[in-house]
Amino acid sequence: MWKHLVLVEVLSIERPSRYWESHAGSATYEMVDDPERNYGVRGFLKVAPRFPALARSRYLAHLSSMSHSAGQLTSYPGSPMLAALELGSECSYLVCDLDPSSVTNLRAAAVQLGLASRVQVLDTDGMTALHQALLSLEQDGSTTVAHIDPYDPRAVGPSGLSALDLARELIARRVGLVYWYGYDRPGRRAWAFDELSEGAHDPTIWCGDVMVTAPGADPVDGDLGVATTPGTGFGIVCANLSINAIHACQQLGEELTAAYDDVPLPDGRPGHLEFTTQTSTPPDHP
Repeated sequence: MWKHLVLVEVLSIERPSRYWESHAGSATYEMVDDPERNYGVRGFLKVAPRFPALARSRYLAHLSSMSHSAGQLTSYPGSPMLAALELGSECSYLVCDLDPSSVTNLRAAAVQLGLASRVQVLDTDGMTALHQALLSLEQDGSTTVAHIDPYDPRAVGPSGLSALDLARELIARRVGLVYWYGYDRPGRRAWAFDELSEGAHDPTIWCGDVMVTAPGADPVDGDLGVATTPGTGFGIVCANLSINAIHACQQLGEELTAAYDDVPLPDGRPGHLEFTTQTSTPPDHP
C-alpha cells in the first residue's frame, strides 16, 4: 500500500512520457477477505478520507473508482494498472515479468484500457530489458520514470545486473526512479537507501520508510511473509524527481502513520506505523 501510494502520487506530479517497470506482476489481483487486507487496503479506504493529503491522493481516487456501489473492492490494481489509470494515453509503457499468467493479465488489461498500442509487455528479465532501453534512450527532453520492485534485489539477470545495479544506472543517468524494498529486521531499516546513495553524485535521492511497531515493546524481528508483524518494514527510494513530488510523498507518509495510529494490527494487538525519511547530500554539496 505504501509503495502504490507513493508511486501514483509521483506519476501524477511528474507526468512522465515513458513509464518502465522491471518486475511488473499482474495488472489486477483478486481481493481476498482476510485480516491482512482489512487492515491494509480496506482499512485505508476507511481512514484516508479523514486526512487531507490522503483524501486527495491519486491512489485513493483510483481505488475508489474501482470500488462497486457498496464501496468494496473486488480486485486490487497492481502498479502497472495504477500507472496506466493515472497517465493514460499521454504515456508509453514498458513493463516486464517472467510469469506467463502475469504477462497474459497485463496484455489483457492494456487492451481493456484501450492502450494496447502504448503498452509494451515483455516476458523477459526486467533488469536486462530496462538496461537495454536505457542504453537506447534518446535525450529528447521527454521524461521517464522507472519503477523497480524486486523479489530478490541481488539476483543477477542475463545482463549481469541486479535490481540494485539497475537502480544505480538509472540514478546516474538522471532517470526518475521509484525503488521498493522490504526488510524484517529493524537493524536493516533503510538499507536500500544506504546502498543506493553511497557514492551517488545527485542531491535528490530520498527515502521514505514505514515500519510496523508495537507500542512499549523492544524492537523485534518481523516476518516479510506476514507484512504487518512488528519489526517488518518497507521503504521507497526516489531519485531524480522534483521537489514537489518529494514533498508530497513525505506528507503522505506522515499522514499514513497518523491515520493508522489507533488501528489494531490484524492479530488484534495494538500497533503503530513508524515513518522516517532520509535525503542524500553528495560530498560536493553543502
